[in-house]
Amino acid sequence: MSKAITESEYEIMKILWESDKPLGLGEIMSALGDKWARNTVGTLLTRLTEKGVVGAEKQGKSNLYYAITKETEYSMNETKSLLSKLFKGSIGNLVACLYENKELSAEEIESLRKIINGD
Repeated sequence: MSKAITESEYEIMKILWESDKPLGLGEIMSALGDKWARNTVGTLLTRLTEKGVVGAEKQGKSNLYYAITKETEYSMNETKSLLSKLFKGSIGNLVACLYENKELSAEEIESLRKIINGD
């Protein structure tokens, strides 16, 4: 994925990722719960299509939209970006920050130990 997506675009991506089929504008609007106007959602879909993260297929006069970028791919890119920007690319620095600020529960620390030890 080459271009970052905005928080608003991310809301639409979550809907597309959760769907097992391409969705029309009306279906996306329903899933959003009338959060935005039809024109706003249409504009966001156009932007996502231009960014290459969403595809559109013509069905009659309407388009059906589907995610091209997988959620796991997006998550990995965002994680790498966060690590690079805030933690000098170091997962260790991220974990240390979370630990020092008491953001990790005892269960999460134990889970990390198991991952590191290969258990």
